[in-house]
Amino acid sequence: MDWIETYAEKCRQYLQNAPIVQAAVFYFIIAILGSLACTSLTVNLASLWIHVMEERTPSPKQAIFVLRFVRQGCPYLYLAVSVVLAGKLYTKNKIEAALSEIRLAVKSMAAGDLSFEPAWQSRDEFGILAKDLETLRKTLKREKQVQWKMGEMQRTVNAAFAHDIRTPLTVMNGYTEFLQKYVPQGKVSQQMLLEKLERISFQGSRLLSFSQTMATLQTLEQREVSCRRQHTAEVYSRIQETALALKKEGQHLLFTSAIAPQQTVLADLNLILEAFENVCQNAVRYASQTIEITVRYAQEELTVTVKDDGNGFSQKALRQAGNAYFGEQKEGEADGGTHFGIGLFIAQMLCQKHGGSLTLHNSIEGGAIVTLSFYAGRLFGLSMP
Repeated sequence: MDWIETYAEKCRQYLQNAPIVQAAVFYFIIAILGSLACTSLTVNLASLWIHVMEERTPSPKQAIFVLRFVRQGCPYLYLAVSVVLAGKLYTKNKIEAALSEIRLAVKSMAAGDLSFEPAWQSRDEFGILAKDLETLRKTLKREKQVQWKMGEMQRTVNAAFAHDIRTPLTVMNGYTEFLQKYVPQGKVSQQMLLEKLERISFQGSRLLSFSQTMATLQTLEQREVSCRRQHTAEVYSRIQETALALKKEGQHLLFTSAIAPQQTVLADLNLILEAFENVCQNAVRYASQTIEITVRYAQEELTVTVKDDGNGFSQKALRQAGNAYFGEQKEGEADGGTHFGIGLFIAQMLCQKHGGSLTLHNSIEGGAIVTLSFYAGRLFGLSMP
């Protein structure tokens, strides 16, 4: 009887994947067919017994009356019982099982357990709802991971800031004590006094730069990502405009697009441009003559690669470029003591806020390669007008 089991399994799978209304109609039809079969059998048996009893002498009138009542009332009874049984089976197999799995998934997410995946795999409305819950779970998990990474970044920045301000404070304190001790004694020449004051001013500028950077990072920490549907042609055009505005005289820009111009992506264009600007500024600063910029979009990920023909990253930079303030700026540089690497750190923060990442490499021919990636799909929990 293997064919019966095979047919029953096919019916079960059909009912599980069928839409709710279609499955209800199927159960109702089965109930009607079952009630008709039982009614036909009961009517035939009752008619047979009535015929047999009518031939007896004397005939049992009460028994015949009961059999006729059963023959006339059984269709209604069987129909009612069949509908009730079909309704219970439909509720148990089609609704209760799916609702139980979905409720368990919702409770798990409400309790903060984002590792639970709904096991309901049907193609009906409940299956669609389970897929939507899975999408929500992935979104919450992604956002939680991003929040954790941003928190780790903020703690790293705070630690780096607390560590780095010790040097200028120590230097300023030492110069101040020196001047307080020797200026009243007339042992400090005017030239030495101006030199010490210049150094104190330089360290003060560094402290001011640190505080401004911390304010910038705090703003980035609180910044919300707001995505809009953008045409890839617009994204590519804005990236070109930003690079052309930053390049120095005599430098050449080579642009490559690996995206369909009519394609639409979901992205925060301002955030992408801000991250790209930080990376492009470093490329312009260290490039000899040429900067290559490539924009790609595949599998819901937008990537922007910036390659320059400079000296490339040092081994220390490749190891520590993910940290803020990984390299000291030398005295006398134009930016007043800002630490090298903060631009890459800001770009990394922005990429991670957009569900992506920032990676650093050195080219075989020489020069640095920085790749920014941004998630531009439907699973990321971003506000969208």
